[in-house]
Amino acid sequence: MNSPFSDRFAAWGPARLAPIGSLSDLRLKAKLERYKRTVAKRYRVIFPDRLDQLLPAGPLHISTKVDGELWFLVKLGGAVALCAYNGRVIEGAPVTDEAATQLAGLSDGVFPGELFALLNPKGGSRPRVHDVARALKDDAAVPKVAFKPFDVLEIDGTDWQGRTYADRWTRLSELFGEGRRCAPVTTVVGEADEAARRYADWVASGRFEGMVVRSAQGLTFKVKPELDLDAVVIGFGERDALTGPEVRELHLALVRDDGSYHVLGPVGGGFSESDRVAWHQRLAPLEAPSSYRMANREGTLARFVRPEIVAQIKVSDLLASDVVDNPSTQMTLSWSPSEGWSPLQVLPLPSLIHPVFVRERSDKAPDAANCGLTQIWSYLPFEGVETRPVRPSRPPGEVVYRRVWTKTTKDKVAVRKAVVIATHKSELDNAWPPFVAFFTDFAAGRKEPLQTSLRVAATEAKALAAVDAWIGDNVKRGWSEVEAPAS
Repeated sequence: MNSPFSDRFAAWGPARLAPIGSLSDLRLKAKLERYKRTVAKRYRVIFPDRLDQLLPAGPLHISTKVDGELWFLVKLGGAVALCAYNGRVIEGAPVTDEAATQLAGLSDGVFPGELFALLNPKGGSRPRVHDVARALKDDAAVPKVAFKPFDVLEIDGTDWQGRTYADRWTRLSELFGEGRRCAPVTTVVGEADEAARRYADWVASGRFEGMVVRSAQGLTFKVKPELDLDAVVIGFGERDALTGPEVRELHLALVRDDGSYHVLGPVGGGFSESDRVAWHQRLAPLEAPSSYRMANREGTLARFVRPEIVAQIKVSDLLASDVVDNPSTQMTLSWSPSEGWSPLQVLPLPSLIHPVFVRERSDKAPDAANCGLTQIWSYLPFEGVETRPVRPSRPPGEVVYRRVWTKTTKDKVAVRKAVVIATHKSELDNAWPPFVAFFTDFAAGRKEPLQTSLRVAATEAKALAAVDAWIGDNVKRGWSEVEAPAS
């Protein structure tokens, strides 16, 4: 059976499922990716206690937020399918068969919405985003997959994104209003006070994940209950301000059951300027050594500290995977009072969406009982919770190139050095580059005497080319090469 969507289908119960990267229509794929990017920019996340302050005046379309995945219902060349922006495709399922009947009067169309699975309809629990991944691996779950369209991208070759949401909602209701498996999200029209009432009825009651509010001005607000997490402060990023150095962000970790630390990520919001100065004064004396390097958002290296402080943060959501469905992962670390921090193993851990600092929890100890993984797992289950992280055995690196130059000025010796290292680790862990070119520039009389830089390269030839370029810029007249010591 030929399909305008893909030629890589495999049987999924009575339906057909094509894996990630299978969408063959590149124009359609670009259209879906562009919508995803555009919608992400339009969203504003607000917490329920600020609805009356942040929602604009005037009529609002207030909708339930289904805990599913963003997919697109597409009619193309007479065929109907559900397509994800990462290239997955579903055909021949009960949900797409129902949609084909609903779209019989159209030549083509693209309708964004939430794909979800009702895996436990009698248990009283609402759908969860991870149910989708489970359903797509289970032939028996095909009839339990449903779709909630919430927008109109285009119909019969006409772009509908320039029309008001009121017009788009009217068309959605006309097409899908009587649907069972393919029906629009529940939506009412009202003002900010109505949004507050609906939040209490829909979300605070636990019936839905959250709420989406669309204004006549084209803004879209995602309203979700905040998730509180307690985590250990393991480091900080700093920046220079007029009043002196201050904290730009805190780096946090959760404590695994074996006592290792799982890097959770940075949090940079929720601090006043005076807070940032006070945190720097508090953390700088706690600095600890680390053989693991972690970058701040500005590209500088984080300063690690002893794991003694617990911070409470709030997040609007957690993300279990990236755009190609690879699980979100973070490094696990070991801590030793004598040796500091050491890397162990990269393991799955959902990433934070819009983290904000709330307060220090001086009443809590930095241990697994207070700062454990269950805080996240109970909200969004993920693999590897019980895995004991181990430090992988890696072959040592090898210096394949080394040159040193000196220059004497007024009895002061300046040194410049170029080294290329073959890591011998890239085949075991793709986080390691095959080659690293490392450059050192030391001048005793300079404000910053020691300056370093590095370049990574896929081949030795590219690393040496980077060295040649650096030599051309930095080793000029007056520099003398130092003969390498006998091996």
